[in-house]
Amino acid sequence: MKKNFITGLALTKKITLIAAVSATLALQSCGEEDGSPRIKDAQEETIYESTKGVITEVEEVEPGEDYKIIDERIIDDKEKSIAIVHTLEGTVDTLSLRKLKDDNSSTYRHSGLRSILYYSLASSYFNRNMNNVTPKQSNYKNASAYNKSTSLKNDLKSSATSRRVSVPGSSSKGYGSGKSFRSFGG
Repeated sequence: MKKNFITGLALTKKITLIAAVSATLALQSCGEEDGSPRIKDAQEETIYESTKGVITEVEEVEPGEDYKIIDERIIDDKEKSIAIVHTLEGTVDTLSLRKLKDDNSSTYRHSGLRSILYYSLASSYFNRNMNNVTPKQSNYKNASAYNKSTSLKNDLKSSATSRRVSVPGSSSKGYGSGKSFRSFGG
């Protein structure tokens, strides 16, 4: 009986020792860091966020599928950004970009409209980074409307706020761009 008691006591001491070592290692791994994830080869990048809004006027070319941008204007209040849609039936609809952003369903004829807006100045409302706002020429009704939007992009960016963020470095981007963990074949 005394031998079982001693064996049980020794086992308890070992478990306590293992728990103490594990706790010490866990606390050391936390160390001076704040616990947030780290990117090994992070690079600093400037993000420009639009402070102004946009009124984008579009014309329906094909029912619900194809739209062309006919005009874009910058406004002071970003939250009042809208799309003015001239439909094939001759009606004019005004849609809040906020509602389009928050509404994940494809109601009305928004699926085609949404894809056009993502490649116009209106994307500054949907995108957080003005560097990703690039008007796509094929989405505009004519070269004049495209050129106007391209020059307005600079005005929109000049009034934007900027901040620095860490982004993954070149070895963290894309499939196969980092070191392989395979022994052969890349």
